[in-house]
Amino acid sequence: MNPSTHFTQNAKFDESPPKRDLFGSFLARPYLSQHITPDQLAEETSRMSLTASYLYFDDEGYTRWQGETSGLPVLDLLVERHAVPDKIDPKMHHDASAAGSSHLEWFPNRQLRRTDVNPQTLWRLITSYIVPDLMDSLVQCYLSTSYYILPFLHVPTFLADYGNPQKWAEPGFAAFIVSICCLASRHIDDPRVRADPNDGISAGAQWFDLLGRLRTLPIADRPTPYNIQANLIAAVYAVGLGRMSKAASLLAEAVTMCIDAGLHRSADNYDLFDPIEDEVRKRTFWCVYIWDKQLAAHFGRPSMLRLRDCDVAEPSPVDDEFITREVVGTPPPGTTCRLAAFIVSVRIMVVLESVLDVPPARHSDDSHSFLLKATNVLSGVRKFNPMREEETLLDEIHRSIPPYWAHSAETLACEDTIRMTQAVRLHCAEHFARLLIYRHRFSEMVAERTNGPTEEEQTDQEKEALIAAHNAALQIIGSHLHIAKKGLMTYCTYGAFSFP
Repeated sequence: MNPSTHFTQNAKFDESPPKRDLFGSFLARPYLSQHITPDQLAEETSRMSLTASYLYFDDEGYTRWQGETSGLPVLDLLVERHAVPDKIDPKMHHDASAAGSSHLEWFPNRQLRRTDVNPQTLWRLITSYIVPDLMDSLVQCYLSTSYYILPFLHVPTFLADYGNPQKWAEPGFAAFIVSICCLASRHIDDPRVRADPNDGISAGAQWFDLLGRLRTLPIADRPTPYNIQANLIAAVYAVGLGRMSKAASLLAEAVTMCIDAGLHRSADNYDLFDPIEDEVRKRTFWCVYIWDKQLAAHFGRPSMLRLRDCDVAEPSPVDDEFITREVVGTPPPGTTCRLAAFIVSVRIMVVLESVLDVPPARHSDDSHSFLLKATNVLSGVRKFNPMREEETLLDEIHRSIPPYWAHSAETLACEDTIRMTQAVRLHCAEHFARLLIYRHRFSEMVAERTNGPTEEEQTDQEKEALIAAHNAALQIIGSHLHIAKKGLMTYCTYGAFSFP
């Protein structure tokens, strides 16, 4: 699997920066018909630039995103409207056309200026910590456990990249391999994964330090999918280490790169990505989104991503084997979609965002307090919200779960480990969101009842909310016990099932 046979003592590699087949202008152009008048072009560009996601290529050829207030949409509109064709050298124009590149129209001397990293140097550094055969075992372990919980990879593409020596020089790829080795080290018994052979908690700890070294490389801050995925998986691993501040900072970096790369916005109006790239981008964003909500729910932290700032679509409910560079295919009738469970978990976390979005009450003795007035303007006057609409959304999600992934006696008794654990994870995630709803409802009712001059009697609605919260908690506890009795907690440690 790994590229160890390619890295020889005298191996020479082409270290020139990879060429993009689609490097339109410095500002990536929306896909437009060739038969269009200048006025129509300006109108279409204006509409898409100012209302949709705004993507462009930076000076290294990486996809970047800027918001509407950045000025770039207006700049692009001006360029499109007022551009005057330059006299271009015929030979240069011919070469550009042959390469399928049009960026010479606007920047005739622009060259990609990517930072080069020798892949063999990176390979030697990493294999001095993780021997190749162990690396292969850890990658396989990751793909059979944690991958199903956070399925951001297109596995055939990843495996091709894993065996490609040139990929190891690309931003984030080597760090991603090390991060999944850290995470997978907790799921295998090989003593080589432990910093201390007698301490299971130390599994992968020495590689986490290596990951810190890789994060100092010049290419570590490029907003590529592999860099985002590396930071996300490293954050998940750091949670298990108990290093919560480190986990939060890694997740924050993943969020920042998601926004830098425009993963939170729809790219449908731009002819930039093939179907595999588009699906990986969407999956990666929603995996980061899920962990943002989990960290917010479990540790009481403010969310970093909000649905109102995003217009990216859900991933397609299609598994990897039906997605190619040309098309997202249609699975044969009766095919069970593994990704459907992930999409359900995304929807539950979307509801969880609304449940968590309860601003704290701001109190002030000064009725003219600026911050008090500003809070009321920005968040509205705080009033009792029983979250009935959120509960209705959860009911809708529950009804939409495919029977294969539903929490039923048949599913719990089946021998398919992935099916059973995924069904239990979804069941627990749903009831965790319900638990927070009922807890909030109960707390608000108690506060309302005890806030007057005399304490009133407990109402039936208050008792109902308390009982519902207890029942939701019991559902989660019972599910954990069921999985633990089967010795399958290793399949459920990370993700919407459990909060480590």
